[in-house]
Amino acid sequence: MDAISSDTDAGVRFRAGSGPFCEYGRVVQIERMLLSGDTVRSIEATARTRTEWFSVIWHPVLVLPGTMSIGDVPGSVIGEQAFSGASDEAFLIWDARVPDAAQGDPVAWFGGNELRNPPPPLERDASDLPVLPDDEFWPFIDALDRKLWNKTLRAAAGRLAEQPEEFILRWAQTAALKAVALADVLESVGIDVSYEIHAIGAVLCQGQRTFDAVLSDADVFELTWGNDNSWLVISLANYAFERKATVGVNITTAFTARESEIRAREAEAVAEYQRQRGIEPEPEQPLFAAARAVVRTEGALRERIAFVPARMSSERAVEALARDALTADGSSIVAGPEFALQSVVGPEGGEAFAIKRRSSVDVDAYVKFYASVPPR
Repeated sequence: MDAISSDTDAGVRFRAGSGPFCEYGRVVQIERMLLSGDTVRSIEATARTRTEWFSVIWHPVLVLPGTMSIGDVPGSVIGEQAFSGASDEAFLIWDARVPDAAQGDPVAWFGGNELRNPPPPLERDASDLPVLPDDEFWPFIDALDRKLWNKTLRAAAGRLAEQPEEFILRWAQTAALKAVALADVLESVGIDVSYEIHAIGAVLCQGQRTFDAVLSDADVFELTWGNDNSWLVISLANYAFERKATVGVNITTAFTARESEIRAREAEAVAEYQRQRGIEPEPEQPLFAAARAVVRTEGALRERIAFVPARMSSERAVEALARDALTADGSSIVAGPEFALQSVVGPEGGEAFAIKRRSSVDVDAYVKFYASVPPR
């Protein structure tokens, strides 16, 4: 089996050393671990499909009950490769030459995978757009009828999705500026940071008259206005845009930086709560997302799969790290990257990536054309 280099100077840093972060209201500690394992490529065939699996089997440092072993690999094994890396870095788990028969058209060879994640969300910046007048903004809030139900939120987003894209972005910026104004007022009276974003959404949901009243006197605010869906009101334009564009979107607004600051204070409040009570941050096992691409290096085409630490701030950040890991030796990406549709891989190992194609080609011929396999 070929060993993939784990030179950390050429690797991609996710987070130096260890550090705490907030996840679902608790602070966990990321501990840097040196990792190694084997990636096993296997194939399963039906009458009309061929599915290749890239299964990760960790070496003993991560062996836990339920950890995948070679006996758990689906289908028939067609190749193996060893890898090593660190838990706070992106690193390659597969690196093999594209078969000779596919070197002429790597894009077509790469395509056709039915088991891949959709592309990362679109990025839109609405922070410099003019706000909407109140008589154009509030009707979409009024469509909620002061109800924070999934049904009413979907209906309001659907109404907003009927508008032109620029209108939706202006609506997002208008909502953001109203959210900033509410944050200023609610913070001035000492609202609990853990509820602040929900409170802002709850006030907006009540409509213009209540919004104006809270801005004048924060004591008007009532906890009964909100529920777990409250924060979604602030992001109503995101859901409307996604319905219109049929793809995910991140909209930057005047509230984006303020929201990040609120969530950072929330994380610190959780950490302080734990410190006061002598609660140590929980050690967290590494989780990885897998990205696959074809790269050109030293005149040849290679198929590569990279593991990227999955606890990132955005899908764009994950993709950027994946690209860096895939091209760390100076190669260039020819096709991809695409991310696995499966969930992230943790300390139990498992199927890191799958390629499913509609094909009835003889399995041996399929493997010869599609499978990049390291020399034995």
